[in-house]
Amino acid sequence: MSNVKFLLNTSVADGKSSLECQLQSNPQQALDDALLAIDFINQYGQAAKHRSRLAMLTTIVNKARKCLTKQGA
Repeated sequence: MSNVKFLLNTSVADGKSSLECQLQSNPQQALDDALLAIDFINQYGQAAKHRSRLAMLTTIVNKARKCLTKQGA
């Protein structure tokens, strides 16, 4: 949960950097954190204020899913 708070309260660039590093070592955790952050943003009706953050999180979700698919193959 602290990872999600960090993602919501830091700059988009810092969040991306953090998730990219996490993606290398633990893609499942990166996926879970990004999805949870997206859910929080959408739940509180803040999507319009966080367009670039949502775009970054969506990119991480896609990369994590691709990485996890490769691992499973």
